[in-house]
Amino acid sequence: MTLSPLGGFKCEILSWSTVQRDAKRLSWTIKDSGYIPDIIIAIGRGGYVPARILCDYLSMNELTAIKVEHWGMAALKREKAVVKFPLNVKIDGKKVLLVDDLTDTGETLRVSVMYLKKFRPKEVRTAVLLHKTCSAMAPDYFVRKVTKWRWVIFPWHLWEDLTGFIKKFKAEGIHREGDIRREFHRRYGIDVRTDVLAELLSRLG
Repeated sequence: MTLSPLGGFKCEILSWSTVQRDAKRLSWTIKDSGYIPDIIIAIGRGGYVPARILCDYLSMNELTAIKVEHWGMAALKREKAVVKFPLNVKIDGKKVLLVDDLTDTGETLRVSVMYLKKFRPKEVRTAVLLHKTCSAMAPDYFVRKVTKWRWVIFPWHLWEDLTGFIKKFKAEGIHREGDIRREFHRRYGIDVRTDVLAELLSRLG
């Protein structure tokens, strides 16, 4: 992560339509490879939505999840990735598709694969929507490469991340809506919609 002189970093906000389009493309890539998983396992929390969409396009009913923690609110990184909520089904002898939203350091994906292999599946393949090339581990399937690092804000954690950033601003004495909007643009390169920012601020008090 490269910080700007203002203490921020590049961010990108993705829309629901973009996620749906990428998930469809990802499902076709998996189908075209000839891989037919017996079960899809989402890495929570980022992989929940992509995994469910893949189930739809791949006509699959078998879906479960594990929860691995590495990143916190507003891009705050934890010391290491750990499995918090374990696997709750048997996967021995099964072909698994492990799904997350993206790779960043690659640590979450690596820890998850190592964890699942303890249960002796026949095969584990990995799929993400976005693959950051800085990741130490490359997934088997992905839709787009991110060659220049940026923090990607998916629609399912938009409020969570924006709330974290706003709390930072307020801790620095920045409280006015216009000033907060300007700081989002200056520090993170994002333009937050007026209605979204107004609702966030009203909820935060």
